[in-house]
Amino acid sequence: MLEALKFVLNEHIENRKLIFKLAIVNMNKQTMRTSLGVLWLYLHDFVYFSVFVMFRILMSGGGEIDGMHSVVFLVTGTIPWFFMQEALNVGAGSIKSYKSILKSIKFPITIIPTVEVTGIFLKRIFTFLFIFGVCGYFGYLHCFNPLLFVYYVFCMLILMYAVLMTVSAFAAVSSDFHQLYTVVLRVLMFTLPIMWGYKHISGHKIIEAVVRIDPMVYILNGFRNAFVVGGAPSLVYSIYFWLCVIVFFTFGSFIQFKLRKYYADLM
Repeated sequence: MLEALKFVLNEHIENRKLIFKLAIVNMNKQTMRTSLGVLWLYLHDFVYFSVFVMFRILMSGGGEIDGMHSVVFLVTGTIPWFFMQEALNVGAGSIKSYKSILKSIKFPITIIPTVEVTGIFLKRIFTFLFIFGVCGYFGYLHCFNPLLFVYYVFCMLILMYAVLMTVSAFAAVSSDFHQLYTVVLRVLMFTLPIMWGYKHISGHKIIEAVVRIDPMVYILNGFRNAFVVGGAPSLVYSIYFWLCVIVFFTFGSFIQFKLRKYYADLM
């Protein structure tokens, strides 16, 4: 296990420049054939967010969710989720997408999920400005804590890197796993406090505990802390989050290390 962890970390350190080069290439490749380029991404996110707001107003009216304006609650949840959803979706098939390269040349396979996550983040980095605009419009910007914001962005990236180390390996060698993973990812949004607040489950301690098991909830709560609430992260919950990251990354490193020589044959 330690050998695998050391191997993966060394590959990332030695190929750090290559990671950013490939991330930029991937980012440009996805929009190079369109006239608006990356602006299509921002347009898509704006449309999706508008639909979420409309759905919320039609179902429950305006008002507040967990002590903040419903639109602010939605934007501080949906923007991080849009990034994590794309990272989890695209990153799962990242190793498969490099199949032709893996068969022809020696390539540092373990950096592939990291390349995908980095490219998606660089592409979406300006979508986070939308949160500033909405929070400023509704008068919450004075609550903004830049240190918390940077911390939770870092947490979000690290979590995606760690999770995809495991998921991309299993998805590359098992089509059944990839299909099951796709189904889980489609319903995952509805289990996260993105469109609903904790007041709806406040009387159900077991349900609330189950919801908080997902480390992505730590990220969503964190963005709301950074922009609105302003409170420091819970020490116990923070320890739990970083333990999850360590477990995901360690296990993923082990799987990647064991399968790296067999990807070309298994795919």
